[in-house]
Amino acid sequence: MSKTFWIASILLGVVLIPNTWALAREQTPKPERIAITDLKKKLDSGEKFLLIDVREDWELKQDGAIAGAIHIPVAELDGRMKDIPKDVQVVFY
Repeated sequence: MSKTFWIASILLGVVLIPNTWALAREQTPKPERIAITDLKKKLDSGEKFLLIDVREDWELKQDGAIAGAIHIPVAELDGRMKDIPKDVQVVFY
């Protein structure tokens, strides 16, 4: 193959790869904060979402937990992300 073909292929790859990454970032929803009152409304309405409590065990014992929440301490969160469904809204607290 010609030298021009290889140079064009390399340049095309350099252009396409970053654009692909940029597109993937645009499609990933950005985290947002919600007010406690809005969380209460979501809970009361029966809206479907996954509630994950990231506090430590002693904090749960001291303050209690929201019924239905899944407990994953923040220190374990990174290792457990593969277990969290991607097709549902997730609220961490």
